[in-house]
Amino acid sequence: MHLQKFLLALIVVAISTSVFADDTAELRKKIMMDQKKLIIMDNMEFTEEEAQAFWPVFDKHQESLFQVNQRGAKLILAYASVYQSMTDEQATQLIDEYFDIQDDRLMVMKKMMLDVEKVLPGKKAFRYMQIEAKLAAIGRYELAKEIPLAQ
Repeated sequence: MHLQKFLLALIVVAISTSVFADDTAELRKKIMMDQKKLIIMDNMEFTEEEAQAFWPVFDKHQESLFQVNQRGAKLILAYASVYQSMTDEQATQLIDEYFDIQDDRLMVMKKMMLDVEKVLPGKKAFRYMQIEAKLAAIGRYELAKEIPLAQ
C-alpha cells in the first residue's frame, strides 16, 4: 500500500504539472495512466476474461475523467494566482467552478460504473469503484495539504 501512496502522489504531481508543460503533457499523462493501471491490476485480481472485458471500458472513460481532473488542476492554479488578494466575486466564481467540476466528475463516474457493472460481477465492480474513490481521496488529501486557505 505504501507503493500505491507513492504512485498516487506522483499522479497528483503529474496532473498539476501537466498544466504547465504542454510539450511533455502527453508523456506525463501516459505515465500517470500506466501507474493507475498498475494500482488497479494489483488490487482487482481479474480473471483473464474479466480483464479482457474491463480494460476497454476503463480506457473508454479515463479520458473524460482525466479532462475533469485537468479542470480541477486549472482551478487550483486560478486560486493560487489570487488567493492572497481574492475578491468576493472571484471567490464565488471559484466556488461555482469547483461544484461544476465535482458534478462533472460524478457524472463521468456514474457512466463509467454503468459500463463496469456490465462486464464485472457486482463485488468486483464495487471494488473498482472503491479503488477509484480511494485514489481520488488520496489525491485530494495530497493537494489539500499544499493549498493555503484564502486570505
